[in-house]
Amino acid sequence: MAGVLRLFMRRKWLITLSTLLVGTLAAIAGYFIPNKYRATTVIMVDPRKVPDNFVAPTVASGVADRLATLRQRILSSTNLTEVMDEMKLYPELRTRRTQEELVQLMAKNIEILVSPPSGDRGEGTFKISFQSSNPQEASAVTNKLSSRFIEENVKARESEVQGASQFIDQELAEAKQDLQQKEERIRQIKSQYISDLPESQAGHLQALNTLQLDLRSEEDAINRAQQQKVYYQSQLLAQPQVVNLDGSNENSGIVPLQTQLAQAQTQLDSLRSRYGKDHPDVVKKAAEVKDLEQRIREAKDENSDRRQVRQTAKVHNPVLESQIAAIDEEIKTRAKRETDIKKQIDFHQSKLERIPVLEQQLAAVNRDYENARDHYKLLMDRKFSADMSTSLENFQKSERFIVLDPAQVPSKPYSPDRRLIDGGGLAGGLLFGVFLAIVFEVFDPTIKSSLEVMQILKMPVLAEVPVLSTEGDRHSTRLRNLLGAAASSAAAILFAVIVYLER
Repeated sequence: MAGVLRLFMRRKWLITLSTLLVGTLAAIAGYFIPNKYRATTVIMVDPRKVPDNFVAPTVASGVADRLATLRQRILSSTNLTEVMDEMKLYPELRTRRTQEELVQLMAKNIEILVSPPSGDRGEGTFKISFQSSNPQEASAVTNKLSSRFIEENVKARESEVQGASQFIDQELAEAKQDLQQKEERIRQIKSQYISDLPESQAGHLQALNTLQLDLRSEEDAINRAQQQKVYYQSQLLAQPQVVNLDGSNENSGIVPLQTQLAQAQTQLDSLRSRYGKDHPDVVKKAAEVKDLEQRIREAKDENSDRRQVRQTAKVHNPVLESQIAAIDEEIKTRAKRETDIKKQIDFHQSKLERIPVLEQQLAAVNRDYENARDHYKLLMDRKFSADMSTSLENFQKSERFIVLDPAQVPSKPYSPDRRLIDGGGLAGGLLFGVFLAIVFEVFDPTIKSSLEVMQILKMPVLAEVPVLSTEGDRHSTRLRNLLGAAASSAAAILFAVIVYLER
């Protein structure tokens, strides 16, 4: 420590002068560095006034995302060029730099800081700053950028709201067209298959019941008419026959068989109309008819072989024959009505069989229609919300940007920090002076202490002889001290003047 102190005392003027000179040079350089003024404005993100559960928000992007997008728009070359031309910035650099370089320079001078949201409603703030050599220019450009931010935010929100509204309108038009198509499809099916609809099932069943009752009534009437016909035929056959003496008696045994055949045939027709052809009674009666037909053929063959001379004349009774003819006409009419009723029964049965198929088809169409109607209703609700959000945007009740602190004209420059430059210059000068002192000490061959003698001779020092200075040496020493003090004082005064001017 003593050696360092002695070193400082030997080289005190060198260290002091170096410190003051370097500090003065740094102060001079800092004095000539152009001032940069910085203006800042604070913008608050004011949340919407209407709760989300009252009106659903249409703008889906958050504040952070929207600020990032707005930042890109504001710092775009087109926007910065417009601001630069409008504010007439950098007039002295326009002839020396390109437009791209000026835009990059302006972008470097802009700073945007976003603060995290705070408060129950999620309020947030962000700051916009601009640096310029002109304080009025810095304030004007900062306010201009803040107004651009607010304008771009309004445009962005309106664009999102309008985009959402247009999208919903397009989807709503498509949904309405789809709903109308499905309604038209249902109408076409109902108009085309009006008698096959499930609603007509009760009518078809009622008609079937009525027609079955009518069919049973006609069948009973036909049976009664056939029985009455058989009765009249039996009466006609029971009358006394007129014998033709010139004829033969070959049909005497055939007539009863023919009567039985007619009765059996009538009963067979009645059974078939009532039970169908596979019923046991119908099969039995059909076998009986075939047996009678066979017996009649055998009787005819036998009579043809005998060639009897006596012939029985045909029995005639106009009253019975007219009644039989009337009964035949009635049977024919009722048989026709029975056929018509069966056709109507088949028609209603076919409709009843088709109802389940059409019901499934209608169910599928109705299901599609209900889905389309629900989708259309949902879009209508969203359309209402979009219209409400648009109204909120128009009345400025939604989220917006509010300028809390407009940019003021700065009274002091933001940069350079001349105190830091001055302090750094003094510290650098001190280090440079110490470095020079160490260099001079290293290259100085003289021995300055007994410690150096002991290190060189490897022997102890028994005594020291003090320095014997002459009058000339003392004069030279005083002169050096005087010059060092004068130079140091001048440097200190110059340094103090420059620091004062910097203020």
